[in-house]
Amino acid sequence: MKKIKIIVLSLALALVFLPNRAHASVESERIIIEADLSAHKEILAKTKQAIKDGKIKLAKDKLDRLKALIESTEEILNELEDLKKNYRDNIRIRKEIRSHLQNRDTYFSVDIGRVATNKEISELFLDVAREDDYFYYGQYASTRIDTAYKPNKSKTGAVYIENAKFDVKYRVDIDMEYASKKFVKKWVEENIDPYLTEYAKVKEIHDFIVKKNFYNKGDGDEESGGVSIYHPASIIFGNGGVCNAYATLFDLMAKQAGLETRLITGKSLKTGEDHMWNMVKIMGNWYHIDTTWDDPIINFNDKDIENIQDFVIYDYFLKSDAEIKKSRTINESENRPKAPNNFPTSPKNSKIEEIDGKYYVR
Repeated sequence: MKKIKIIVLSLALALVFLPNRAHASVESERIIIEADLSAHKEILAKTKQAIKDGKIKLAKDKLDRLKALIESTEEILNELEDLKKNYRDNIRIRKEIRSHLQNRDTYFSVDIGRVATNKEISELFLDVAREDDYFYYGQYASTRIDTAYKPNKSKTGAVYIENAKFDVKYRVDIDMEYASKKFVKKWVEENIDPYLTEYAKVKEIHDFIVKKNFYNKGDGDEESGGVSIYHPASIIFGNGGVCNAYATLFDLMAKQAGLETRLITGKSLKTGEDHMWNMVKIMGNWYHIDTTWDDPIINFNDKDIENIQDFVIYDYFLKSDAEIKKSRTINESENRPKAPNNFPTSPKNSKIEEIDGKYYVR
């Protein structure tokens, strides 16, 4: 009887501590799918047979309690089997969605064929979209999901979804995406010597993006020069973009140059607006780097500014967690690397000087 109690407890804990039975983490799904329930089933079967054969000699109240434990354990086993089936389905659904997103399909349908909710289907889609931060923050725009129900297989509070239709919008089309990556590859080949230090590579990329881009919230419809202000192409081919464009372009260029990077999000402490920047690994240590805020916007009044050049500052260049948190919050995640220190050295900021009524960068 003690062994049965242990089985009930272990299986109950597996269910109770699952983050969300309707939508568990991918890791939780893997654990449940790989769980071998055969030993539990065998013990239950042998115990039930022993009771039937009269081999277990217990007082009636204790025997009734044992039967109740067996029944509750069987219910847990059945629920786990249902979860295993659902989670295998989740793997299949994600795989189909992933294939369509990789092809940049804008409209597609996926068979569901089980009791589910619209929220669950939406979360499965977002699982895939968020697998690649560059895709999620730079390429992906929005999705409309329509589901088809089968009333004769639905029950009260449980709807059987036959299929889900996805209408996906991307920031740019696949040709523009290829063009952007082609530009990045060529630029890195021409400007980043493989023998440069990691620090030198980061500075070259940082300075190029700051000088190349002009912060632009869009000429209209969140586009600049006909390109989404959230995509790196707005910097490369358009009239400039917002922090998404800065950060995703840095991500592309740094990785092309062989550097490890992460896209980081949070909110400005000054304005409360959403913001995005990067973390980059140099000599085994991680640092924050914000090309957007290192590209200040300067307004001049009643002065001749025709000779002004673009300029770079390094106020947010290779900073620690503590330093970067002075200006923004960080949306934390389990896999975000930590940055305990600022980089020991930093370049000098560009300065603007007025000479004979004209401005120059020094």
